[in-house]
Amino acid sequence: MSNQVLLWLMLFFPWLTLFFMPKEDIKRYISVGFLSTILCIIVYETGIRNMWWATRENIYPFVEILAFFFSFFLIIPMWLLKYTYGRLGLYLTVDTILNAVFAFTILPWLGTRGILDYNASLIAFIFESIIAIILYKFQIWQEGIYVLSEIKSFSHNLQPAVTNPLPNDHETKPENK
Repeated sequence: MSNQVLLWLMLFFPWLTLFFMPKEDIKRYISVGFLSTILCIIVYETGIRNMWWATRENIYPFVEILAFFFSFFLIIPMWLLKYTYGRLGLYLTVDTILNAVFAFTILPWLGTRGILDYNASLIAFIFESIIAIILYKFQIWQEGIYVLSEIKSFSHNLQPAVTNPLPNDHETKPENK
């Protein structure tokens, strides 16, 4: 399989998995996915500046940023939180395993294929673990905002004053012309 086919699959395959996630869960966790993508891009750019890694092959229109930043790093945190949110120990265990597989297996394999030059697995693992904690805290904050917005929402039974009935002792007076 060519590198281009592999990169295109890495871009589109995670998005196809969203067809199996309920719409409510997508709405609930999409902001964590976006935050994950932004933080991972910042880490990747830091790695490029410090010469920890470099992109050698990519797909159009991306030049430096690899395709999986807009797929894996956006979709996988959503699935992970869907199944582990509320159980911090399970979340950290599963995320640590996924980060280790990514940093010590997938990224070096991409390096052997010539997609990127990569020599900083431990640094990537540490950054990914820090990002995981930030994402979990962010989701806790998001859940708190969601609960507060439900409490402060207006009642759907409110009616404008015009529709309220007049009191019995109120007289209707014709307007003077």
